Amino acid sequence: MGVVTDFYKFKYRKDDYYLDVFINKGAIPNIESALNEILSDKYIPKDSQCAYMKLKELFQEARKSTSHVYAEIKIHKCYLRYINNLYLYFFDRKEYRALKELSDYFHLYIVEDIENIANFITLSEDVKIRILSNI
Repeated sequence: MGVVTDFYKFKYRKDDYYLDVFINKGAIPNIESALNEILSDKYIPKDSQCAYMKLKELFQEARKSTSHVYAEIKIHKCYLRYINNLYLYFFDRKEYRALKELSDYFHLYIVEDIENIANFITLSEDVKIRILSNI
């Protein structure tokens, strides 16, 4: 676990924490509806509930902040897991197919992070220390 923690200190520099995403404003109400529905579930853990509430705020702010067809959302990488879980929760419902597109898009970043962790783990201890000490 220590290696993974060290990797995240290395990987998630200030510039790498967030992903800028442009989403069709017409899809945002469906995503908000999915978030409302999952938040009404009494059996979700508190951390998931907080994450879904924050995501709902992000999508609402993005929708309200622009008059263009696409809204820009700056999403912290820690929310990618919750977006994927939201998609899996509603995967069989056609009205939430925007979640599938969003989840598929973010899946690329998740895979990239896993590959980067694997590459970091294979480095020698001296190289890891040099990399981490230069941060």
